[in-house]
Amino acid sequence: MPAIAPLDDNVASTVERRLIGVAQSFDAALRDRITLLLTAAAQAIVQLADLDLVQFEAGQEQGGHTLALWEDLAPVMSGTVKQVNEVIAGATAQFPPPAEDESLDDLDAAFAPSASAQAKEEGAPKSTAEEIASLVAAVCSGMRRDVTRLGDRLRNPTVMGDPWMLIQDLLEFRGRVRLGLGELIYQVCSFIAVVDREDVVPGYVGELENSLLVRNATTNLAFLFRGHAKRIGAAADDRIVAALQDALKDVHAFSRTRALHQLRTSDKRIFLETRATLYALVKAAAPPALEIRQSVENLARFLDSMSVVSRRENLRLHDRAKLARAGRHLEAAQVNLGTPEIARRELADAVKAAFALYGRDAQLDAYLRAQRHFPVDWLSESDLALEIARVAALLGGVAPP
Repeated sequence: MPAIAPLDDNVASTVERRLIGVAQSFDAALRDRITLLLTAAAQAIVQLADLDLVQFEAGQEQGGHTLALWEDLAPVMSGTVKQVNEVIAGATAQFPPPAEDESLDDLDAAFAPSASAQAKEEGAPKSTAEEIASLVAAVCSGMRRDVTRLGDRLRNPTVMGDPWMLIQDLLEFRGRVRLGLGELIYQVCSFIAVVDREDVVPGYVGELENSLLVRNATTNLAFLFRGHAKRIGAAADDRIVAALQDALKDVHAFSRTRALHQLRTSDKRIFLETRATLYALVKAAAPPALEIRQSVENLARFLDSMSVVSRRENLRLHDRAKLARAGRHLEAAQVNLGTPEIARRELADAVKAAFALYGRDAQLDAYLRAQRHFPVDWLSESDLALEIARVAALLGGVAPP
């Protein structure tokens, strides 16, 4: 059976107790229903934790990966659909959908910013129970449609004939359901308290850490491999294999990190298949130089494209908070220029916050890499004002999350 990446039991239990505490803050008439809704959603997130469906064989990077077969996936697939249907049934039992609510197309539409505003414009304000019922209806409608879409995909011969596509559909479905249930929990808790997602959504912290790991590691490999691609492109034919062997050292180093396991299935497929191609070219008796250059350039472009990882919703929220924190520290550094020790400390804290944005912007990335050699803590007093302005300009150039 495929291995499940379990959530930490202690963390999950702590989150569930916190949710029960939040539920107690609702009116007495809603407490039990809210408690059942929140705990059921939290337990479903734990049960739908990510799966390891691609196994790696140590030391066999020349194609050394295997995929779980359909015989292994079938019970996981049916169990996943059963769990989702059960959580839908439980949620709608506690909060039946209002008669006037129309089904939304999918989980993304369920949390569209305009949805609640439009509802408020259509009539009198709803009660808390009605608002939650509408939210539950939207999320459950989205999950139903995603179940239907998954079923359609499973009836597609192209999908059934390609294990990679099958795995991708299953993992994306489970991930979307976790995301939808997590947002449902957060929105319901926000009716009664100011909460952070990491405090009330099981697994949120772990998924954010994994997203950051993927962004940091792929950004590093993209930077290194772009240099390799340039050297290989300019290398003489009799030196090109040696240059490729040098590039594969960094590919191997990345392959040993947890980031490889955390790649989305479609990205993992591209990386593993391209890696196997490059190892095959190294071992070939007379590898064609043109094919080596093309394969290396293809991998370099793919790694550059991995910057889109920053579009993940958890990273967007994370980046917005870190940008704000860095901005506050920069303002404090500017205000305290008359006291260099304080200004330097605030500037260092701003850069520390900016390090959490590594992979977000190429110019900021270059600055942060330089900081590893000559950190702002070492700046002389006369250069503090200039450096504050420089960091402010870099952060100002980061596209809004």
